[in-house]
Amino acid sequence: RLRALAAEHKDGWGIATFRDTGRSVERHTESAEHSLRFDQFGHEQSHAMLVHIRLASVGTVHERNNHPFTAGPWVFMHNGTLKNFESHRAAFEARIADGIRGELQGETDSERCFGLFRTLLGDSNDVAGALCRMFRTAEALCDDATEGKRSAMNFLVGDGRRFWATRRDRTLFAVSTPTLVSIASEPLLPGLPWQEVPQDSLVEIDDDLHLTMRPIP
Repeated sequence: RLRALAAEHKDGWGIATFRDTGRSVERHTESAEHSLRFDQFGHEQSHAMLVHIRLASVGTVHERNNHPFTAGPWVFMHNGTLKNFESHRAAFEARIADGIRGELQGETDSERCFGLFRTLLGDSNDVAGALCRMFRTAEALCDDATEGKRSAMNFLVGDGRRFWATRRDRTLFAVSTPTLVSIASEPLLPGLPWQEVPQDSLVEIDDDLHLTMRPIP
């Protein structure tokens, strides 16, 4: 299923894997549709895996702009685009802490959303709160309420044990079974009880692999 999606999302891919030995991340600009290395990940074992296939909107096709982005324990991905981001880039970057802003490597709106998330999180443990505040800040800066145009903001952040995701204006599904808990843009494995995540909702997978959904405050 991911291979079929990669025919459209052709501008690179990235995968983060979490094993007993730690986290590893690979990012490449080749299309996942034709990547032998991408195929190899389908046969690898890990506690958790984050997979992103990119359709470039903001930022050039380059590894520095590929997801997932990482910093400290956190891995971050975005499916979507902030509306009229170039018009709001300066205002957006001004909300990011100086030290974090200095670590930006690429040009994307997505990496800046990650920077803002890290700024809002600070030294706290309120990951869900920081992600939701970042979501609402991006909405306030970039969306045009008069025209009814909304930014597409499916964000996902995690540390290998816990994961949080938001849904807005891109498809998102979740499934929880005794052997698998997953969040995905499409129901990737047939025969499982996938649930569509409601618009403007937050999904959480906790340390015990419990999956919950609630509206974004």
